[in-house]
Formats: sequence, structure tokens, C-alpha cells
Amino acid sequence: MPDSLEWIADAWNSRGLYITCARGLSPQDLVQRMADHEPVEVKPATTLQEASGMVDMSQVYCTGRIGQAGDWAFIVENGGSEGWALDPGVSRGAEVLIFDPRPDDPPSFFSYHANGEVQLHFELGGYDPAGAQPELLRPALEADGVIPPEDCLDDMLGMDEELSSHEQRRRVLTVIGEHFGLFLPQQTIVSGQLPVVITRTSPPTSW
Repeated sequence: MPDSLEWIADAWNSRGLYITCARGLSPQDLVQRMADHEPVEVKPATTLQEASGMVDMSQVYCTGRIGQAGDWAFIVENGGSEGWALDPGVSRGAEVLIFDPRPDDPPSFFSYHANGEVQLHFELGGYDPAGAQPELLRPALEADGVIPPEDCLDDMLGMDEELSSHEQRRRVLTVIGEHFGLFLPQQTIVSGQLPVVITRTSPPTSW
């Protein structure tokens, strides 16, 4: 059975994994759209630790490893990623999902871009959605008990057992994966080898 996305929340406890996925683009096309330089060279497969070691804060500010999971291309970045500031234009003619842990400025967030526009954006510490389709995931999140129905807030606050923030992130990520048919290979990403690319050769604009 494919991996649910809940493992991402566990990985975020110890690693700053910035994950961007695209449906309708190859991994190479996704990288070319995201990188701050061109052309982007795809280097031989490395481990997560080896890719992280390539970041020298001089000529390399961010590296990523690329792969394909079903219909979805993905890149897992290390270092100075700017997932939160990714131009929605990256999604022209495609769909793009962004999972940003924001370790230095929590909470983490999720964004869904499609056809050059932000369709859905919300922080994983709550649910205050924005974008062209802000209610896209609300029915599924309500059905899973992650967020209260809009007209039943008092009932939810009176529950005997509230979800921890970590468990809430796990369940939100699971709902996202099921909705978009996205299942990323945990062992390959965390412990295996994937082709590596350099995505940033200059500091992020936020630094």
C-alpha cells in the first residue's frame, strides 16, 4: 500500500524537508521552473544527508532531490528553500502542491497552485484558508474530525479529547494526500538515494 503523507509531520520534527510536487510536469521541468538559475544540472543519486552536505552558503544555498510518485513529480529540498514564496506561475498548465515546514517561523503550511493561480493556502496549525478554492478540503477535514463544522464550533470545543498539534498535522497531511492521490515514498526520501539538483545559487530574498 502506498505511503500516507502523515510521515511528513514526523520527519518535520527532526528535518527541514521542503516538499514541492507537480502533476502535469516532469521532475526536470518542475526543477527548471523553481530554480534561480538555468540550466539546472541533474546530478547522480545521493542520500538526504549527502544532498544537505552540498549546501555551503557560498555558491550553493539550496539543494533538492527529485523523483516521481504515480502522477506526481516531486522535489525534496534542503537549505534555503523559499516554498512559501514560490511564484504561482510555476503551476501554469499544471498543478503544484507545496509543503513547507517553516522551522524558523512556524506554523508549517500547505499551498495548492493550479494554472498559474493560488487555489488553496492554509497553515497546518489551524484552518483559515485563502485562495480561489478556500473550501476545497473543508468537507474532508470536517469528516475526519480535524476541524469542526462551521456551525458546530461549541460542540467541538467541548470534546473530551482534543488533537495535539502534531496529530492534527498528521491527519491534515493524510487528508491532503487522499484528496490529490499523492503518496510519497517515505523510505526512499528519508533513507534512500535520489538524483540531486542545485535549486538556489544565491541567498533567498527573505534573508
